[in-house]
Amino acid sequence: MEKIILLADRLYKSQPLLKGFQVSFENEFSKFSNTEKIDLLVYCFKNYDKGFILSLILSCPDIWKDFLLKDWTLLMTKMFPREDFNKHSFKDINSGSYSDILVLNGIIGVDPFEYIFNNPQFTIEEKKLLFDFFKHRGEYSFYINERELIEDIVHFYDLKVFQEIVIMKEKLLLEGLTPSLKYNEIMKQYSFLETL
Repeated sequence: MEKIILLADRLYKSQPLLKGFQVSFENEFSKFSNTEKIDLLVYCFKNYDKGFILSLILSCPDIWKDFLLKDWTLLMTKMFPREDFNKHSFKDINSGSYSDILVLNGIIGVDPFEYIFNNPQFTIEEKKLLFDFFKHRGEYSFYINERELIEDIVHFYDLKVFQEIVIMKEKLLLEGLTPSLKYNEIMKQYSFLETL
């Protein structure tokens, strides 16, 4: 775990993670197993802000481009238990603690909610906490305007990340995930969680 923390710290200190500015970490990522890459992402998601996380995901696709569905589900599982959520406080707006869902739902474009909300591995309390967060913060925490994302990639990141996003989406759809649903569809489909 120490090498993961050290690399995460170096990544964080090398900001901005934009094309032409970042130190290349590809050689280091190639030495990591998928499990170590998952641990790196979990550490970053739990310890750094959302802006850094988005830059990391978009500037370093070598971290996640070889993931399979089982790797993404392991990542989501390791993100539990989630931080407590207070709908009256906005300190969580820039938190990275829900970044796994943002990456899958907002960037790659696949639905992570079915896995979480229909999985007996997660407690009712964990599901309710996530649904409550989604209800109050989901529209801007789990969705990214596609046009803005494309413009950001074109202007600030290497275009190969767009190709990696498309490839990952196709791979995950073939493995059984479904495309992202709109906010209102998720609210309707999982509103039963409020009554449990």
